[in-house]
Amino acid sequence: MTHLNLDTNQSTDEMIAAVLPTLLTAIKEKAFVAGYKATDAEALGLVVSKFSKWDAETITEVAAEALEDSNFDALAHDFKTSWAYMHLHNHEQSK
Repeated sequence: MTHLNLDTNQSTDEMIAAVLPTLLTAIKEKAFVAGYKATDAEALGLVVSKFSKWDAETITEVAAEALEDSNFDALAHDFKTSWAYMHLHNHEQSK
């Protein structure tokens, strides 16, 4: 059994560095077919989709926020103004 210890006195960067590699390793071992070498991106994508309860609007929001946080503001803007993103957002709003 793997245990994750979160020290809330750490910076967010330190907390992520302390927890995320362990989480991703555990996800890769448990969630993928035996023998398959999943990437960190695949494991993190699985975490995001499950945490978001497979809600496309939430998943796209996470992706856009990640781009913006990484200072890819133009790409985040393009993403947020894309037809697919806008369609998802407007569809979810009309429910």
